[in-house]
Amino acid sequence: MMVEATPLSGSTAVVTGASSGLGRATALRLARHGCDVLLLARRADDLDAVAHEVEAQGVSAHTCAVDLASGDLARVVRDALAQTGPPSVLVNAAGTDAPGPARETSLEDWNRVVAVNLTAPFVLAREVMPLMAARGGGLVVNVSSVAGRRGWAGASAYCSTKFGLTGLTQSLAAEGRADGIRVCLVYPGAMSTGWGEFDDAAPRRTPPVVSSRDSLDPAAVADLVGWMATTPGAPVLNEVTITPLMEHGWP
Repeated sequence: MMVEATPLSGSTAVVTGASSGLGRATALRLARHGCDVLLLARRADDLDAVAHEVEAQGVSAHTCAVDLASGDLARVVRDALAQTGPPSVLVNAAGTDAPGPARETSLEDWNRVVAVNLTAPFVLAREVMPLMAARGGGLVVNVSSVAGRRGWAGASAYCSTKFGLTGLTQSLAAEGRADGIRVCLVYPGAMSTGWGEFDDAAPRRTPPVVSSRDSLDPAAVADLVGWMATTPGAPVLNEVTITPLMEHGWP
């Protein structure tokens, strides 16, 4: 398949949570823009399947099976980037949750949510942004949630990390500006993937989704990320909220 001729042609993108859902859709969208893609997630078999889909777009795919909560994440990512070269795009799409009341949330579960949802984007950005600066610029997209704008019961860890991701993104944007690095935050509403957009298998608590009409196709969010990656460097789009036409209110 012929890829689109875009400013991304021949560059490399890094996508976390790439084994399914939004991460997979984003990897495929960037591949269609001509990016080679480094795919990160825990499930090696699923990553291999997505890699075949990416390569069918006429670009290269590299897989890195890693637990984003691992203390070894920085080294693993550094080794992977040594094979792919400096990326032009990083999309932190992975996430996890520990649903339930705060009084019933263990410290272990809390720490895992913080590690995957907040620490991993920090580690990835810390490794990638110097490489982007050396090549003259790049784009970092952090995927938040409507939970980054409003908290609700039974999601203290998830909402806290998504609120924290806003501050991280704003700080990274300020630091990257002089090097031509754009750092953007996307707030998607509920997506029609259940837990597919996450790199975990546990259920999560979100605003209720009653039908497919009330939820976003992850491909639509991926198209937005692809558009952001191919737009000119100025003006900079710092934050975007994308939601379905919800017929029902949040709890």
